[in-house]
Amino acid sequence: MNPSRAPWSWPLLWVALAVAYFFTGRLCISISAQVANVSWMLFIPAGLSLTTALLWGRRVWPGVFLGELTLVLATGEPIPSALLMATGNALEAALAGWWFFDRLGRRIEFDRLKDVVQLLVATVLVLQPMTTTFGMIALTLAGHLPRAQLGATASAWYAANLFAQLVAAPAVIVWLRWSRPARNRTESLELAGLTALTLILGAFGAGRWATHGLPLPVTLMFVFPLLVWASVRFVPTVAVSAGTILGLFAFDAVLAGAGPFHGAAGGDAIFYLNLFMGVCIGTALFLAAAMGEARRFEAEQSRLIAELKTSADQVRRLKEFVTFCAWTGRVRWKNQWVSVEMFLHQRYNLNISHGISEEALTGFLKDLPPELAKATEPPSRAEAPDRPDSRSAP
Repeated sequence: MNPSRAPWSWPLLWVALAVAYFFTGRLCISISAQVANVSWMLFIPAGLSLTTALLWGRRVWPGVFLGELTLVLATGEPIPSALLMATGNALEAALAGWWFFDRLGRRIEFDRLKDVVQLLVATVLVLQPMTTTFGMIALTLAGHLPRAQLGATASAWYAANLFAQLVAAPAVIVWLRWSRPARNRTESLELAGLTALTLILGAFGAGRWATHGLPLPVTLMFVFPLLVWASVRFVPTVAVSAGTILGLFAFDAVLAGAGPFHGAAGGDAIFYLNLFMGVCIGTALFLAAAMGEARRFEAEQSRLIAELKTSADQVRRLKEFVTFCAWTGRVRWKNQWVSVEMFLHQRYNLNISHGISEEALTGFLKDLPPELAKATEPPSRAEAPDRPDSRSAP
């Protein structure tokens, strides 16, 4: 949880989350499509739930509970079924927020392989099976789910929630973390070319405008180089966005029954779509995390090298520490005591001449007898005898 957040701000967040959850859920229900005799659509509220849990922790669960409860009641489900579904979704948000935010004390940023693996394992094997089980029990108790459609409905429910979460949460978080994917004009031009190729491949390779007649998995051969390019050359924002865009093009083609899915049976279409979206999004997440770790390693390596150079310079300066004899004024150089003049000449190749400073001369004259000191004192300019100017003519 975020201890700096004011207590009164949590109810406001819950209300805002519940409202967004309800209206996006109504939108998904209204535009859902029948695939294999099952209503199927990316369930945006599931992505909203996971995203807020990753950003703010387990304390977002009341907003998810209220949003799911009002959404299910608005569809005509009985109160017990609505409470059961709302409990399952709220529990999912609480577990995700606790594991990925509260327990770690930070937000996940999709630039470490450990975070990506944990998120995929949690959503695929724990969170979505749990919410799907709650939903199927609720529909069965309400008498709205024939036994013959239990498997198909559970699969569609699971996939709709899972892919909505894998589309929404990574995309939102990477854009919050790396909002500037290009740092200069050259990278901006390269990013523009990558974006154009991604849109072309999405529209004419996996989307409804595809006319090549190839099965959807074949297009994965063209997807991998694109995702590798995005991961190697740019921050995780680009790779995650490219994988998401390609998956959404395929999803749109399934709903339209066009492109690679034209004439495909409902079950086959769902299977190929799940495979394609899973590979695109999963590959993008893994490549982005791997390159993020590589960049962080390089930065750490550069920092350590700089520190080593600084330490080496300090050691080098310590080696050149000069030792003077306090009594003779000689210098320790190459394991022997030499004069200062010899040291400067041998070490720094300096030619030395001698003179006497005014301070030394004054002290020397003080030690002489007065008459001798006066005789040896140089005359001042005022007392100097007149002599012809060397610049005048004789």
